[in-house]
Amino acid sequence: MSSDRRERQEKIDRILERMRERLEQDWPEGETDATGVEEIVGRLEREVLREVTEEMLQEQSRVRKGNQRACACGGVARYRKDSFLEVVTLFGRVRVERPYFYCSRCGEGHCPTDARWGLGPGNTTPGVQDLITAVAAFEAYQYVPLLLPRVRPQVHLGVKTIELIAQQLGRALEKEPPPGYGPAKRPLAVAADGVIMPMRGGGKEARCGVIYEPDWEAGRTPNACAGLRKEYFATLESRDTLMERLCVRAQSRRPTPETPIAALGDGANWIWEGFAKHLPHRVEILDFYHVSERLGQVTSAMFGESAVGKRAGQQWREAQEKELQDGGARKLLEALEGWQPESGSAQKVREDQLRYFRNHRHRMNYPEYLKQGFPIGSGAVEGACKHVVSDRFRGAGMRWKSKTAEPLLHARAGLLTRPDLDLRAYAMTC
Repeated sequence: MSSDRRERQEKIDRILERMRERLEQDWPEGETDATGVEEIVGRLEREVLREVTEEMLQEQSRVRKGNQRACACGGVARYRKDSFLEVVTLFGRVRVERPYFYCSRCGEGHCPTDARWGLGPGNTTPGVQDLITAVAAFEAYQYVPLLLPRVRPQVHLGVKTIELIAQQLGRALEKEPPPGYGPAKRPLAVAADGVIMPMRGGGKEARCGVIYEPDWEAGRTPNACAGLRKEYFATLESRDTLMERLCVRAQSRRPTPETPIAALGDGANWIWEGFAKHLPHRVEILDFYHVSERLGQVTSAMFGESAVGKRAGQQWREAQEKELQDGGARKLLEALEGWQPESGSAQKVREDQLRYFRNHRHRMNYPEYLKQGFPIGSGAVEGACKHVVSDRFRGAGMRWKSKTAEPLLHARAGLLTRPDLDLRAYAMTC
């Protein structure tokens, strides 16, 4: 047996012996409850796993291939000494000694081990960065230190380090988005919308998009929702940036070049213009729920606000909604064209809504959309606005800067798309 293998075996034997001693010391004598058992095992886990981690990292940190290395400046960095560093791992803080190289040409020194291990802000390992980013993407920075003791009690980090980690991995995700889903297995839909994010100096629109495969029979369980194969997108950059990114991904999921894609919007010109520019072979669909809201305005102006008028108006509105789904927009347009309002305000409502429905008539062939298995409502993208933006960025007192909000938008969208996304690979690229 080589000296290295003998030394390693001795380490393992020492760890196992200490673990045996701890078990003999802490094993409960007599009656105890589940909480007591969990506390004992949790303490053993923290102590033993930290010890094993430290032994393994110390062994790995001593690896040094030669006494010189190429420096980024083009010079040669030479080994000077071993330097100590406290590394934050998933199993606690461990102290390691790794080789330090110095370049006399540029006057800079570095420890290659740090880059090889992918250490990030606060000397954190990729595993810690993965954990921190996932938690910070779904909870305010200041609460993450309060959650860590319940999630991973061995990890202790300050709020600023947590923010730096999430920002760094968010930028990596923005630069190289995670792989999306493959070709669609059902009819494919894409939708876009915007939501105002509170910024320092005023609000700013965050543009959101979603790609998914509708399933009318899907339940609300996690597995059923996963079957919709949703991909989320969000950015504070230009509307065209969002639309291009969204449509390119939708194109990649099209089973054949001729397969139509349902493209949903609420009537905003930038959405239709973006689809026209970046998404061929689309079927444009005006969100049915926005249509219903506009029908509500027509109903109020047409029937008034009395009790009798409201009942009659509700019946008329329900009949129009049913007709839209059964026969399309023709009868609604006929009703608006034949309506002769008696007041100036009602006349204004008629003009505005008639113009709106005429302009979007070709996007209101709801019977055909339903026949093809396409959605007629943009609830998915409204959900995206809520899940990606509102739930994380519109908390009480929150005010953001674009440069710090943008990376977190990408981190959150990526994790909502792929809850099992492994961020350690992104940590290694930072």
